[in-house]
This record gives sequence, structure tokens and C-alpha cells, in this order.
Amino acid sequence: MNISTPRRPAHRLAAVLAAALVLIASALAWARPAHAAPALPGGKANWVVSVGSLNPSARSGYRNWVRLGYYTFAADGTASASHWRWNQQDQPTRVAALTADCGGAVPTCSVRTLPGFAGNPTGSLKGTYTSTADGRLAVTWNRTGTGAATGPFHEYWTVQSGLASGGVARITSPGFYGAYGAGVTVPAAGAFTDYGATFGVGYGSNASLGRESRATMAALLKDPRYDAQPYKGAYVVAKASSSDPATRTGIVAREGAGGSWTTADPANPWRLCSSGLCAGWVQPGTSCGGTDKARVRYLAEIGGGRRTTEEYWCRSLAQGKPCYVHNSHPRPMLQVVDDAGVFRGWVGVEGFTHVRTTTGLPDGSWIEGYWGVFDMVSATLQPKLP
Repeated sequence: MNISTPRRPAHRLAAVLAAALVLIASALAWARPAHAAPALPGGKANWVVSVGSLNPSARSGYRNWVRLGYYTFAADGTASASHWRWNQQDQPTRVAALTADCGGAVPTCSVRTLPGFAGNPTGSLKGTYTSTADGRLAVTWNRTGTGAATGPFHEYWTVQSGLASGGVARITSPGFYGAYGAGVTVPAAGAFTDYGATFGVGYGSNASLGRESRATMAALLKDPRYDAQPYKGAYVVAKASSSDPATRTGIVAREGAGGSWTTADPANPWRLCSSGLCAGWVQPGTSCGGTDKARVRYLAEIGGGRRTTEEYWCRSLAQGKPCYVHNSHPRPMLQVVDDAGVFRGWVGVEGFTHVRTTTGLPDGSWIEGYWGVFDMVSATLQPKLP
């Protein structure tokens, strides 16, 4: 009688092999060095960011654009963005957001902004981020918000952390801060981005980006944390070199944003409109031309999230009428809020199209446009001002 070794059923043999493979894979995983996820930029997840392609007209052919939106960084190294974008070639004109019936010397006029800013963001991106060898933040966008492939597009930011007692961090492009005046050097291609953006600034914290984190107009005018301090920053803008048509050229310049005034100035008070969503102020003694040096300023909350819009114009340009409805300065902005939910200022953009005063439509005077990005923040965020 022959005695042979009994055969194992096939399914038992497969199970033994599968278990062995799991053990081998686990051992290899333990043996490989782990790749740590990148640290959040400045330790912050949620950001408000302003970016622009700002170039002299001879270089850009009046094809500048600005973008304003939110960046979110996750602990696994992924990034997402949602934004509004305006292109100079589209010649966007001002649209009314709401009526500022503030009373007093403030004229009852529409507060205007750029088209689309009262609605949902018009673009979205997804990608990854890491830190470069020299400590900069490198962001790569390679998908749209719907998952379609795009780019890849790269951004390289300088990060400053520890602002507002650690509650805020900042990112800036090369050359965003610097001396005021004309002739700002535009960074070389690739120094900031490889898709044409030349200047940008953003602020991040771990506060929500939702409307619940936004400071109200009433708080900005009455809360002692906000109303007694000026908000200042840098404004990098593509514009005309002068007001003289015979000699002017298109340049990139750097100016100051904000000023020494506060919303609590008892001599020149801001006034809250009846809805509580906006405020107005007639600012005396500005650089406006003519005998009337007053400038009319408005701030307004619009839409959801951290949105605020600013508009201002010289009262002399209204030519005796209560409102100047043509070439005002419309500035969409997003609020900077620290980890504790305290308001610290804004980042914003300007997309100024020169229009004909008889029709309100673009008049083809491209060189008279203003296309810029700026921050306007409290001293706690240490804007680098000259």
C-alpha cells in the first residue's frame, strides 16, 4: 500500500500565500523611510489671496488681469482654490451692489463693485504644495475644481509667520513690498509664477472662511478693536505714468493703500447705512483736483464668505450732482481674520475701466485704466511700508 502526502485544498493554499504577502508588504513598509507631509504654510490652513498679472502696457498690450479668492491647504499636502477673476481685455464696468443711505453729508448713492463679485466664485483649482529648499511655498495647480486636468501651473511665495501674536501668516510675491513710486521692476518669468501672474499677497489663519467669520460694518465702525486704528498696505498697479496725454506711457507703480484715518475719527466720522451692510464717509482734504478736495468713500458687505467691497470717487467729478456714476475706483476685497476670529484688514484688487461719461460704456482709453493688487491691514500684521 502506497502512502502519499495528502494534498491541501486549493483555497487553503491561496489563503496562506495571501497572508504571507501581507506580512512581506508590512515589513517593507516599516523598512522604508516615511515621507512626511509638508507643514501647513505658516501653520495656517485658510487664506485670502490677491494675485495679478500687472505689466507695463508696452509689454502686456493692455492684457493685465487680477484675481481674488481663497486658498485652502490640507495636512496631506493638497491645496484648493476658489476665486473671482477680471481681465482688462474684457473691459469690465462697474455694477451696483447696494444703496448707501447713510445720511449726513454722505450722498445716497449706489455702492458699486466689479461684475460677478456678488455671485459665486467664477473659477476653482486643485493641486499640491510643498516647501522649496530655500524655504518658499511652492504651489502646483494641476486640476480644475471639477477634476479636469489643467496646467500644471506653479507659484512660489515667500512666507512670513508669527503675525498678530501667531494668529496670522502672510505670503508675498517677489517685489510686492518696496518703495512707492513709478518704475516698479516686474519679476522675471518664473520668479513668482510660470503662468503670467507677476504680483500677489495673501494672509492665512485657521479661522473659517465662511460668512460667520466676517466682521460686520457696525463692528468696523464701533468695536474698539477695529475703529481706532488705521489700515495700511501696498498697492501695486498698472496704470498711466501721468495725466498728460502728450507724454504718458503705461507703467507699473507702487502706491500706499489705506491711510492714516480711522473709522472712529470724531471729526470725520463714517456713517452706517440703514441696512447695516454698508458705510459711507466724505473724506476732506484729499488729492482730488479742483477746489473741492473731498473724496466720497464707501465700504459694503456683499455676498457670503469674507467679501467686502470698497468704492471711492472725487466729489468734484460729480459736477454738482449727488453721485458720480462713471469713473470711480471699484475694489473687491476679502477680510483678513486671525485664528481667534479677530478682523485684521483686507486683501483686494482693482479693475478700473475708463468709461465715457455720457454713456457709461468703455471709451477705448486703455491707458487710463487701473489694474492692481493690494493689502490694507492693521499694524499687528506688520505691512512692510517705506
